[in-house]
Amino acid sequence: MTPVDRLRLRACVIAFVSVLPLLALSRLHAQGGPPAGVGGRPGGPPAGMRPAAMAPDSATLQAQAIRVFLDCQGRVRGCDRDFIVTDVNFVNWMRDRFDADVQILVSGLTNGGGGSENTITFIGRRKFEGMADTLVLNTLPNDPDDRIRRELARVFKLGLTRYVARSPIASRLQLAYVAPFGQQQQVSAANLKDKWNLWTYTTNFNAFIRAEEQQQSINGSLALSANRATEKWKLNFSVSGNVNEQRFEIPAAASRPAFTVTNEQRTYNANSLVVRSLSSHWSAGMKLGVGYSDFLNQDVALRAQPAIEYNVFKWSEQTRRQLTFLYNVGPNHYNYQRTTVYNRDSETRISQQATASFVARQSWGSSNVSLDWLNYLHDFNRHALTLSGNVDLRLGRGFSLNIGGSAARINDQIYLPRAGNTEEEILLQRQALQTGFRITTNIGIRYTFGSIYNTIVNQRFSSLGSSGGRFSFFFF
Repeated sequence: MTPVDRLRLRACVIAFVSVLPLLALSRLHAQGGPPAGVGGRPGGPPAGMRPAAMAPDSATLQAQAIRVFLDCQGRVRGCDRDFIVTDVNFVNWMRDRFDADVQILVSGLTNGGGGSENTITFIGRRKFEGMADTLVLNTLPNDPDDRIRRELARVFKLGLTRYVARSPIASRLQLAYVAPFGQQQQVSAANLKDKWNLWTYTTNFNAFIRAEEQQQSINGSLALSANRATEKWKLNFSVSGNVNEQRFEIPAAASRPAFTVTNEQRTYNANSLVVRSLSSHWSAGMKLGVGYSDFLNQDVALRAQPAIEYNVFKWSEQTRRQLTFLYNVGPNHYNYQRTTVYNRDSETRISQQATASFVARQSWGSSNVSLDWLNYLHDFNRHALTLSGNVDLRLGRGFSLNIGGSAARINDQIYLPRAGNTEEEILLQRQALQTGFRITTNIGIRYTFGSIYNTIVNQRFSSLGSSGGRFSFFFF
């Protein structure tokens, strides 16, 4: 055999060996698909067509997903946690960074065009210790909140790919997450093992002290809360207290001696809310509360309010839009500090309240509008009607309009003291005053023009403010 013949024979052998795996794979597909363990890879049958024996347990699969903690530093626009948790549904979101495999740290700076430069750092923890990545997202000053939060979610997905690729669910990721058994939503966290049984507890203490030669002010507050949320139940329990004391030394004048004015306001509350999801639109619940308020002339206020709510849109769309109608009715018992204008030291009254609320985040902007009606059943003249809301409209390129405020027709102040208020109480706003209406408004117009590029960040002299506010000249 000549050298040329030997080379030809070797080439034929190599070609035959290379074709054998392809022939075996084609035969395997003809017999019903790939073997167990590769069903999630491209080329296999759709997830919904796999035999039941091959489908992994959904709770087990979700438990194997990586744990992520979202840390938005400061007021990062568009960092809507509810939306992100819903959209990025192939990870387990953690309440504390110490329980997470990856910490997403988001910080924003104002860039040269008035928009923002968001630096998104992915910090590996636990099994990913030592791994880190940084991505940057630039936004325009008039981008709507909905676009910004969707862009943040997109960048989060890109940055998490490196870590998810090293997890057991990597085989289910192509360009999008293929949920177990064809589900579109994230597997319920209630299926995962949790020693806290999904309860979260929060404590909050604040103290403020200010002292000068002729005036002192002390403010302290304490709040405790416990919350639990599943797809079917929502439980909220809270206790809070606030004490505000002010002391003013009024110097002597020709017509009177020096004297001291002291103002003390205390508020204590305990509230609970239990909500049951009845369907994709209906919910039912119970609100219970007990309180004390110097401002409202109440030594004791007890409330029990069964409630029902209907959302025109499905709750699965809650991060984009809501149109809800809420109705609650129930008894209220009051013990007053001073006899009221209706000659009552205590009374029990049944009240009803109806609230219509619309919330939307769309490409044109965002809106939040609500209409609230409250009245006491023993006297329909004792009522209050309140319209409030905020609308942020993107009317055109570089032009946005923000309108907000509230207007209320008030005739439900059954707690007002019969003796009225002293000058000190009025000036210090120690107690609520009689009024037939309450109005608050705000309007803002913003227009930005010039270069469409805003990727440059220059923080030099930033301690003076964005416009040098601490180093300005004024001409009169």
